[in-house]
Amino acid sequence: MTYKDYSSEDFAKDHYFQKWVLEKDTITANFWNNWLAQHPEKKEVVETAMDMVRLLARDEDDPTPHEKDRIWMEIIEKRNIREKGRMNRPKSIFGKTGKRFLKVAAVIIPLVALAYGAYQLDLLGNKGSMTLDPNRITLELQDGTIKVMDEEASGLITTGDGKALGKQDKNILTYQRSKDDVTEELVYNELTVPYGKNFELVLSDGSHIYLNAGSKLRYPVQFPQGKPRNVFLDGEAFFDVARDSTRSQFTVVTDMLNTQVYGTRFNVSSYKDENNTFTVLEEGSVGVYQPNSPKKEDPVKIVPGQRAVFEDGNIHVENVDIRKYTAWIDGELYFLDDRFELILKELERRFNVKIENRYPEISDFEFTGTFVGKSAEEILKMFQYHTTFDYEKEGNTITIQKPQPMTE
Repeated sequence: MTYKDYSSEDFAKDHYFQKWVLEKDTITANFWNNWLAQHPEKKEVVETAMDMVRLLARDEDDPTPHEKDRIWMEIIEKRNIREKGRMNRPKSIFGKTGKRFLKVAAVIIPLVALAYGAYQLDLLGNKGSMTLDPNRITLELQDGTIKVMDEEASGLITTGDGKALGKQDKNILTYQRSKDDVTEELVYNELTVPYGKNFELVLSDGSHIYLNAGSKLRYPVQFPQGKPRNVFLDGEAFFDVARDSTRSQFTVVTDMLNTQVYGTRFNVSSYKDENNTFTVLEEGSVGVYQPNSPKKEDPVKIVPGQRAVFEDGNIHVENVDIRKYTAWIDGELYFLDDRFELILKELERRFNVKIENRYPEISDFEFTGTFVGKSAEEILKMFQYHTTFDYEKEGNTITIQKPQPMTE
């Protein structure tokens, strides 16, 4: 059964839906907002499911039968309030709408009472059931199973029931195209790459994706004909999209800017701690637009060598040095008239360190340089030849300070 066939109860039991309701996660929110935009007829069902998840998560202790009924009645009343708002006129809870919902409640309350314990376990028990090292690369499957990706390992990646998804060869994960991809429904996996690491992904349609440090990507395991080829990015990735005229156009969805293509090479950066989102085109042609924008059918087009940036509510296009935005794929750090503040953020992601700048006067100073195989400290030492500042490292934290005057 697919999401478009889900009832409110089905959504409430779905772990990825629960994650959207209970946790603040950009990529999860982008996925569900995008799905709702494509299925507006499911809005009321989804709203009811969200109420169920919030209420069931709130009541941590085992409820009495009376409390179980109260929880569902709260859901019913919330639906009534929304319904009255849509009708734009006052209506008593005991009116026709209220009676209809009460009839539904009379049927569903016993089911909720029976299933409540299972819901509560799903919602609450799994939150702390598995402690993962935040410094490891992880793969989350459709059913919520999380696999830790050992960068030195090779072998098949399988689902809980033993079905092969793809093959890992150290830091590359390759999915194979299914022979029966015409009738398959969309099933998603989610890859998370922490600070200090990179990872390469080959999708089942042949597209290559290079994920930069501190990034997360949600993507379909297969691309059935007639289904959207949407991937959801939080962070930075370089895409080499395979041309496939038999399938829908490929779209990279981020929080602020969507990029649609057919077959091309480009880089997308959408980090939460940056004040902009951008797409840089290396080869081919792409169009960019804001999520849920009426300009979706008429996106802003860019050509190779250009960068489209969404900032302060607008999209603007500029010519750029492509190498500056793609050097990271080859392990290089390439800075070209970059502000010191932004360089420090890049060093934090690349080397998985925390950098505290206590010398804000140099935050807007610009630096240029290319570094390969250098540590964060070695790079900072090179910058000291340009601008005088002090720094010290303690544990995993580097502190930038104003230089102290020389003493006699």
